[in-house]
Amino acid sequence: MSRNYTIGIYIRLSMADEDTGYGTKIESDSIGNQRMLINRYLDNHPVLSKYPRLEFADDGYTGTNFKRPQFTAMMEKVRHGEINLIIVKDFSRFSRDYIETGNYLECTFPFMGIRFISVNDGYDSEDYKGTTGGLEVVMRSIIYAAYSKDLSVKTTSAKVQMMKQGKYVGGYAPFGYRMHPTKRNALAIDPDSAKIVQRIFEAAVAGSNTSAIAQMLNDEDIPTPGQYFQSKYGDTKKFNYMSKKISWDVAMVLRVLKNQVYTGALVSHRRKSCGVGSRKTVPQEPIIVEGTHEAIISKETFLLAQRVIRRGNHEPRKVSNYPLRGLVCCGNCKRTMTRRKLKDGSVFYTCHHSNHDRDTECRVGEKYSESRLEDIVYNAIGDFLAFTEKQAVQNREVGDIRKTAIKDCAAKLKALQTQTDQLKNGKLRLYEKYTSGSISKAEYLKQKTAFDEKLAENAEAIQKAHERMQELDSECSCSDERVKQVCEQYRNQTALTFELTHAFIKAIYVHDADNIEILWKFRDIYEDTEGKK
Repeated sequence: MSRNYTIGIYIRLSMADEDTGYGTKIESDSIGNQRMLINRYLDNHPVLSKYPRLEFADDGYTGTNFKRPQFTAMMEKVRHGEINLIIVKDFSRFSRDYIETGNYLECTFPFMGIRFISVNDGYDSEDYKGTTGGLEVVMRSIIYAAYSKDLSVKTTSAKVQMMKQGKYVGGYAPFGYRMHPTKRNALAIDPDSAKIVQRIFEAAVAGSNTSAIAQMLNDEDIPTPGQYFQSKYGDTKKFNYMSKKISWDVAMVLRVLKNQVYTGALVSHRRKSCGVGSRKTVPQEPIIVEGTHEAIISKETFLLAQRVIRRGNHEPRKVSNYPLRGLVCCGNCKRTMTRRKLKDGSVFYTCHHSNHDRDTECRVGEKYSESRLEDIVYNAIGDFLAFTEKQAVQNREVGDIRKTAIKDCAAKLKALQTQTDQLKNGKLRLYEKYTSGSISKAEYLKQKTAFDEKLAENAEAIQKAHERMQELDSECSCSDERVKQVCEQYRNQTALTFELTHAFIKAIYVHDADNIEILWKFRDIYEDTEGKK
């Protein structure tokens, strides 16, 4: 009796394969070509052509690890029994890690009953009848892994060489520029966005600080760099999730004013990777090449703007640890509020974001008295301490009962886990018997089904035991030793201090003058008092 299949088509294209200008695009490895090759193979297959197909494509992900969203989604369906055949163009599309490739082909897929086909490698696990591809598969995987590492080193070296030659290797042109229409790896001025850049530098040279420039741009509905790029490249991954709201801030203005690219120089390679396959980078001396493209502003204007920026910076101030430092946040945008002191000595908080964006939903111009906020917080902490003291008395009365229940639950979990390990070992031994020919396929499938059913029962029982354990832990949370120590330490505090507030509070969200929300560090035991004050 022939087996019914649900086919998972897996396609992958790494950044090194894409047509980026500094790398070599392998046309046969493109997403479209992989899709066409695999579907043609299936369409012409005498058996597989009739079965349903699901496609999973990771575009721009390396093959040196398995941290790929579509690969993860495919394997999730495999685990749930929704896919029982995986097909790829070649082994390198599946993975360039030969150890992990071998593990999947020799252990994981046979154990799960998954058929695996690599079209260009002429590999079909169905042809090996209980064995794997052996030396041929291993050698191909080793070659793919070595190729990937070699390609990474060569690509990086080629990019650095191009940077030293003054060629632009970025994926998108900086704000104010566009990719040159005729010259490869070069920039050309984008007239519309270049005017915005010039406007920012002119305002800075005229004496406006970055906050005033941001407010001016927002008042005039000038698009931010992100909004401008989205209007140009809205269908690309980098910009298609950006908000349509226009809102310049100080950080955006500073990025423009500090970017040397506007003087006609390319500054690149500021950071380098820690190694092949590593996502971690470290700073290094940048590569600077002057006169690589047309300047938007002169070097003199750039230097003047830098002086204005430095002059606008305040001298370093001694920051005191006042009670609410770093805790007061806007209830709308969730940013930390700005603390201001008036001439009469009074202190207030305001949303810094609303100073730049007049169309924001944050409360523009609203000021919140620090002394009133401190009173609210001090009273709330007093209520918190009273609550924990009362709760501690109740916990002592029922603590022994809960401890016994937790002990019993832990013992049950341990027994279930031991039984699960035994079942998994039994299932593995069963597979070994099948591959050695000691039992028939029918007997293997029958016993495998029994193992799977028992494992599913155990998994459900373990899940319920974990949930019960979490319930018991939650009920006992007030007896947590750390919470008790903190409460005892500050129980007799007579004034609000930095140490007191930061021992109990994560954040204070100010929605309006009468709607203050406190987020507690111990919220699991004090949700009743976490509400609005």
